[in-house]
Amino acid sequence: MALRRNLRRRFLIVGMLIIVAGLIAASDTLHDQTEAIIFWTEGMISQAPLLGMLVFVLLAMLSAMVAFFSSAVLAPVAVYAWGKAGCLALLWCGWFLGGIVSYCIGRYFGRSVVSMIIGDETIANWESQVSERTRFIHILFFQAVVPSEIPGYVLGMLRYRFLLYLTALGITELPYAVATVYLGESFLRRESMVFILVGICVIVLAAFLFQIHRRLVQPGKGKRAIENLDSTGRL
Repeated sequence: MALRRNLRRRFLIVGMLIIVAGLIAASDTLHDQTEAIIFWTEGMISQAPLLGMLVFVLLAMLSAMVAFFSSAVLAPVAVYAWGKAGCLALLWCGWFLGGIVSYCIGRYFGRSVVSMIIGDETIANWESQVSERTRFIHILFFQAVVPSEIPGYVLGMLRYRFLLYLTALGITELPYAVATVYLGESFLRRESMVFILVGICVIVLAAFLFQIHRRLVQPGKGKRAIENLDSTGRL
């Protein structure tokens, strides 16, 4: 299935990037060069702290809306500038706002605009598994396993209930934000093995949730199975 292949490819790419970043953390030369860039960026932020926070939140928003950019690469800078708690709050807020904007684009601009952003094939793949009547438990797993730039557009286009979408968005982004913060901190401390282990745990968690998601939508049942969930979330 094309959808499964795409997600596996995404997991593979993320895993390779984590390994590369871990190797950089383990290398004296490469880490020192990266650290110099981080120090320089933090110096710029310290001159205009509010502007720095705004820019970081906007970049986190962007990363939640498009596939070609990830705010995870900025996590070491944010941890160094604002600490773990500050980085977590700003990152989560940025991703949350990005999800709101993508939902609004899907809802008010429709398929023609969404297809230009994420593609017709992606829309078709997920339209076959979710609808405006899909139960919250399924949306929760959908939001957790699908790349962050997809759910908001699709659910907005399908006019899924906004408050339920926000709840799923807020819940599922939190553990990824926590993991990203710890990745940033372990990179700064040059704890390359911790960095790689945390990254692998994130990938394993996402793959596990994807398997649960697949079981919720068994072949031959499709949306009908999900839409027949009772109020407790059981089939």
